[in-house]
Amino acid sequence: VKWYFKDPVTGHLPSHGGMAAGAAAVLGHDVIMTPLDTIKQRLQLGHYSGSMLNAARAMMLQEGGLLPLYRSFPVTLLTNLPYGAIMVSANEWAKEKLSASSTTTTPSVGVCLVASSFAGMVASAITTPLDRIKTGLQVQQLQPVKCEKYGGDCVITAKNKSLQPKPLEWNQVLKKILQEEGYAGLWRGTLPRVLSHTPAVAISWTTYEYCKQVLLDMS
Repeated sequence: VKWYFKDPVTGHLPSHGGMAAGAAAVLGHDVIMTPLDTIKQRLQLGHYSGSMLNAARAMMLQEGGLLPLYRSFPVTLLTNLPYGAIMVSANEWAKEKLSASSTTTTPSVGVCLVASSFAGMVASAITTPLDRIKTGLQVQQLQPVKCEKYGGDCVITAKNKSLQPKPLEWNQVLKKILQEEGYAGLWRGTLPRVLSHTPAVAISWTTYEYCKQVLLDMS
């Protein structure tokens, strides 16, 4: 996608090209990673035990096939599409600005590190509210169908297996966050999210740029 939008003469990638490239990468990533992320979240919270394969099998049997594994896919995509678009375009923009006075066309490791850190920080901060809704969908405490009142005390237990779980939708998760925590609740976890995503993006993108340059030099 970057190749399609990049200027063949100057090598310049316009902002919309960076955003399109990031969005395309996110789409392919989320199709594969959404079910794995859902299982990981539930394993971490103790909903299941054993391997990821056993947890996936148990979840599919209890909740009716593959659909529960992709329950958070729309919100995950809604979260990660702007995240990927912002991150890639911010990274390309920062690299261009930081390399403006350089005489070489290849950005240095330091430039890549600073640019990708900036991109990860901005993208993760802006998309925190969407990430909170996505996480709420993945790790929600499922309520039985007979619990008509949202947020009630009715909880599935080993002694009450006859009740079928009723998953909450994204708008119900959003409503719960706003009722219990207010609008500030949508931004809960912003600092940990930024602190985790910034070095992760910096390391991955700097490694990618370095390895790409090594391979180009070898060819």
